[in-house]
Amino acid sequence: MALSDDLPPQLTKDAKRRSRKRRTVKSKDIEVLVSVATRAAHIARDKGFHVVSPEAIRCVEVLRMMRSMPLTPRLITKTNVLRSLQFLATNGNPKIRSESKSLLHHLKGVLASS
Repeated sequence: MALSDDLPPQLTKDAKRRSRKRRTVKSKDIEVLVSVATRAAHIARDKGFHVVSPEAIRCVEVLRMMRSMPLTPRLITKTNVLRSLQFLATNGNPKIRSESKSLLHHLKGVLASS
């Protein structure tokens, strides 16, 4: 079926399409997450090592969030994340210690793959 010249053009949707590009992580985001995790670990340490406190759970959640972020080797070295995580890897709380060691291992893998 051919369109005649007297018909108006077909309407098209002008909806914005989402970009499939992944959101880049900024160094400030990483620094904020590390400081939140460190502060929560300090408070959890003051409450006791084997006590399940909300601060310890918060610290573990932040560390897991950092693990799921698309970090680049340049961002890891620029923000000096490894140094802060090495401090958390010696924490007395076993949950914080194991999660920070796991994140450290993951980030070293990212650095090694580059």
